[in-house]
Amino acid sequence: MMSTSQRIAILIAAGMAQFLVTVDYWSVAIAMPPMAHDLHVRTIDLQWVITGYVLSFSVMLGIAGPLGDRYGRKKMLLIGIALFGVISAWVGLANTANTLIAARVTLGFGGGLLLPLAAAVLAECTPTNQMTRYMALLTAITCCGAAAGPVLGGVLCDTLGWRWIFFVNVPLSGIAFLMVLLLARESRNPDVQGRLDALGILLITASLTLLSLGIDRIPHWTTMQWTGTCLLGIAFLVGFIWRELKVDNPIIDLRLLANRTFAGYTSAGLFSNSCWCLLVFTATLLLQKVYDQDALHAGIFFLYLSGSVVISSTIAAKLSEYVGIRSLVLAALILQCAACMTLWFDDGVSTLAICLVGGGIGCAWGWSMPQAGAIITLQRDRVGLASGSILTVMIMAGNLVVVIVATMIDAMSGPDGKDYATGIHASYLLGAGLAAAGIVTTVFVLPRKQISPIPAE
Repeated sequence: MMSTSQRIAILIAAGMAQFLVTVDYWSVAIAMPPMAHDLHVRTIDLQWVITGYVLSFSVMLGIAGPLGDRYGRKKMLLIGIALFGVISAWVGLANTANTLIAARVTLGFGGGLLLPLAAAVLAECTPTNQMTRYMALLTAITCCGAAAGPVLGGVLCDTLGWRWIFFVNVPLSGIAFLMVLLLARESRNPDVQGRLDALGILLITASLTLLSLGIDRIPHWTTMQWTGTCLLGIAFLVGFIWRELKVDNPIIDLRLLANRTFAGYTSAGLFSNSCWCLLVFTATLLLQKVYDQDALHAGIFFLYLSGSVVISSTIAAKLSEYVGIRSLVLAALILQCAACMTLWFDDGVSTLAICLVGGGIGCAWGWSMPQAGAIITLQRDRVGLASGSILTVMIMAGNLVVVIVATMIDAMSGPDGKDYATGIHASYLLGAGLAAAGIVTTVFVLPRKQISPIPAE
């Protein structure tokens, strides 16, 4: 039986791996305007620096669980950390927008291994009755990257240049690699058989790419072109769903949704993370393109959001003992909905600060609590698959929302393409609608009491 001190050591190692992903994401969000200026393109044209990364990231999330279950969770996590460090150097050396996007897409494959496998490595050594506590603590460590990312991105952009945001990932990856290598223990699912679902991987990749591309091109293509692209993406998505319901070793096990609790938490997490991604993307553009703040000041301003995320994550586990996971998820979505509606009425600097604090609390609970609630519903031998499945759904949804918001802003940017304020303002209603949908899901789908896990097959 593993001791508490050993478990805490693994918690720190897993948190360091996830820290890499969040510090990179938040740094890049702040750095997009300086990148665009340096590469002589519009900021909105670089949204694929985020979108392309998240596409490959999402695909790898779905593969990460089965890979870890089959070949070893620790081993695959170490591979992901190594890839993340090496490819980060390539991103920093990119000298054109297309090269930058290509490198970021490649980086997403490494990052996609980190998030679910770090959680799976920790969950495998954690008793069920302590799962909520350790998942919340993992989120708190991970969210330190959210707190450090904007400031680090701003400082590096204003001193050494935006490229150092990626160069700094190299030594951080080295530290994370050593921590996982020395502290974590290997685990896998001995019952896994058969081949990886290569066709499923191709179908979901094609679906996400075509849907994102079709939505992104709405302001620039004819109705026939973008509609046809989106419909083809939907067709691939239907094929993916059909495929996953038939194969023995799916990428995303849709049969887990037969468990009402798992389905409810997955849906609630989907809506909450979508709202979070929307807030990060719009706040970045609002601060730098509407209010003309430089990267450093915008990064410091983001501490209202990331700071509240860190603080609220640390108390989530204790709160859940008193009010329950379901109640915290509901509170998270209400806070996010209120933040978006308030911004729709007034997105001045002072109001934005207040809404980022309230929204940050909601984002923290809406990220960690659905994962904890979903995972403890299932048998331990399904931890890797469950973690990968719920994270894939949450992050894919957030990515599509970023594409939709970028398209709205682009379409409303005016003849000169510089009016960001109109589209940002309209996107707040979308964010409020997403959070409201999550509230409805939590109230009417999630049972008030946790139901028994799915029986092992």
